[in-house]
Amino acid sequence: MNAVQNQVRELVAVELESANRQFPQFHSPHEGWAVIMEELEEAEEALRMMRLDTEIMWRNIRDNIECKVQANSAYEQSIKAACEVIQFAAMTQKYLNMEANP
Repeated sequence: MNAVQNQVRELVAVELESANRQFPQFHSPHEGWAVIMEELEEAEEALRMMRLDTEIMWRNIRDNIECKVQANSAYEQSIKAACEVIQFAAMTQKYLNMEANP
């Protein structure tokens, strides 16, 4: 994880910059919290899909059934989850920026 931590921080900064260009600063702590929660829910959904795909993979592996489709789906869901977590971090930073500059 430490090998990419700085790159992830850079991606968070890129995501925050993009969000700031598209949307104004949060109008209230309530709005900021709601946006943060939306990103968390989206990340959790991707993680649930990853879990489902890997459970199906394991059943197929046990039964000597091809599981390439599920492996591919798990891979795509993991990319989606990573992006959602980056968005979560960016929105959390946006919230912190709001609190620092009331």
